[in-house]
Amino acid sequence: MTTKPPYLHRTIHQCPNCSALHPHWDRSEPPALVVRSGDTFSMTSPDASNGTLSIRSTPEEMALIDYRKLDPLCGPIFVEGAEPGDTLAVDVLDLKVGGWGWTGLLTGFGLLHEEFRQPYFCPFDLTSEFVDLHGTRFALQPMMGVLGTAPAEAGQLASITPTRAGGNIDVRYLQAGSRIYLPIFNTGALLSGGDGHALQGDGEISGTAIEAPLESVLRVEVIKNRTIRAPIMDISTKNYAETEYRNFLGIGPDLMGAAKDATRFAVDELAASLRIAPHEAYALFGMIAELRIHEIVDQPNWVVGCMLPKRLF
Repeated sequence: MTTKPPYLHRTIHQCPNCSALHPHWDRSEPPALVVRSGDTFSMTSPDASNGTLSIRSTPEEMALIDYRKLDPLCGPIFVEGAEPGDTLAVDVLDLKVGGWGWTGLLTGFGLLHEEFRQPYFCPFDLTSEFVDLHGTRFALQPMMGVLGTAPAEAGQLASITPTRAGGNIDVRYLQAGSRIYLPIFNTGALLSGGDGHALQGDGEISGTAIEAPLESVLRVEVIKNRTIRAPIMDISTKNYAETEYRNFLGIGPDLMGAAKDATRFAVDELAASLRIAPHEAYALFGMIAELRIHEIVDQPNWVVGCMLPKRLF
């Protein structure tokens, strides 16, 4: 699913992929590409496993993955004229996922990782615009999981950890047509991205979405003398047409505890409804569940909802 490119009259710079990947955020990483404000360029990113997995992989291979080495970064892109204290606006012009993707359960990762310890791997054919999830069809929604500038801190920072500079924010609305404003902490901004998702729920609850290679076309603009403290996004929700949900509530004095309760209740109900194993139901949550904070002011308890498309039931 892609937009009609309105930018083909522009010169598109190509960011190399494999030779320019880097495993950490690091402000000393040499630029892979130099562009000017207003330029359009493309990135070609591997899936989150950096090609470690294939469509024929097994759960046993999933068990060997070190999640701290996931989400390799394409870049950094040096933007001329960008200085600390400025803001970098990035327009996502086009996104195209590769022909296959995967989801799964990683050891020690995901909201309920202590309860779902078994590795799990599920590949998907992405050559059509839909995937079938246990008999229910969902449209692909390509998005970027990772997009950010280099953090202010020196040294190597894990690519999987989001920061105020952006990075692995996993906001599913970072699709074609969106714009993100990023703080600039270093000369040149040093923009990097990747982590393509063909379909992701709000929260990426189980730890993975449908992870896939990604070709992205981006345009950058330096906004001089405008300082922001964290990313800001201009987004649309129109591509997510789901309107009917079954909402499972977690209620308690701890936000994380309430979120886990809501997810547990939803997993049990979905597994029973689809007649599948609980771990298979849980693995779907990274693709199609939506985790919401419904109530925050009537302390001491929080109300968190785990929302699933009602048509699954």
